[in-house]
Amino acid sequence: MYFKLKNQKGVITKAIKKAGAYRRLGKILKISKSSIFEYSKGRPISRKNLDKIITFLKIKNKEKIILENLPNNWKQIKGGKRLVGIKKLKGTFEKEMKVWRDFQSKKLKKWHKFMKINKPEGYYNLQYSRFKKIAGYKYQTKNGEKVRNSFEKETADILKDLKIDYEYEPLINIDKNYFFPDFLINKKIIIECTMWKGLEKAYKLKSKIDMLKKKYNVYVLIPKNLYSYYKILNHHLILGLDEFVLVAQTFKAKTLKKEQ
Repeated sequence: MYFKLKNQKGVITKAIKKAGAYRRLGKILKISKSSIFEYSKGRPISRKNLDKIITFLKIKNKEKIILENLPNNWKQIKGGKRLVGIKKLKGTFEKEMKVWRDFQSKKLKKWHKFMKINKPEGYYNLQYSRFKKIAGYKYQTKNGEKVRNSFEKETADILKDLKIDYEYEPLINIDKNYFFPDFLINKKIIIECTMWKGLEKAYKLKSKIDMLKKKYNVYVLIPKNLYSYYKILNHHLILGLDEFVLVAQTFKAKTLKKEQ
């Protein structure tokens, strides 16, 4: 750690006067003469040397004289800023930055490709966790998990009230395609929830369902007033939460029947 003082020149001058000269102060504190000179001109002081100066001057509260704390690599930071300034003046900075960004982009693409092929489950879980942080899941269900919106929260709470176990956005794999469906029940039933107004979302869901239905029974829960957008999914639709309660009860009945 390095420090800049509020009246650094005054502090160093006071120490020099007390010692009698630069050379004398250097010998007493075991600090080079050149360093003492640089300190008097405002150069940051290392923690070790500052402690020596404070002890020598018998300063009781060093926090009162400190203006700024600097990291150990402040020289590299300063040098880096200076180098950037020089490159900008020469007109080479943007060109070099483009080369660096292209290099990093290629490196990142290689990493994504490697992870998808060799560690797909870990890769998709990592990407998903990053997405959740960005998306800001704010609604909390009765089970304690954070979900995207109020519609998903109400869906989860209905399942909880009906004592139906579910998984929220689990990772599933179908023919090396990975998905995070909204709700998975009994490892066989998928519930997708959406309040999105628009045909585009409906067609995206249709493509997704075509893949999911290879292994699962898939339902799409929407508010009743959005039926006109999603009617292409007619055989998979559940219209509103009231209808969902009735459908969910059939899930429970089937589960109880199997247990018996």
